[in-house]
Amino acid sequence: MRAELLRELSNSPLGNPTRLAIALYLLSRERTTFIELARALKMTPGNLDFHLKALEKAGMVKTYYGFGKRPRKFVELSDKGTEELEKAMRILREVIRGD
Repeated sequence: MRAELLRELSNSPLGNPTRLAIALYLLSRERTTFIELARALKMTPGNLDFHLKALEKAGMVKTYYGFGKRPRKFVELSDKGTEELEKAMRILREVIRGD
């Protein structure tokens, strides 16, 4: 049973620990800037961009540009991303409990 659950999680973009961390960070915020996210997770911009593209392709995050003093890239978790994160957390709880 555990192996099946872990296989299911590994088939999700959130099966990657870095992408799971990104989704968890975004869950607690309405949105964040690309730079703030990179700093919070101690990631290089190139590495973060790579993982965000995978999450965006899967429809789990939205990225867009906003303007203030200068253009900024914003990132937010989509409804699908929230649903997939809840599913991933449910799987992890089941694996830990051994259900």
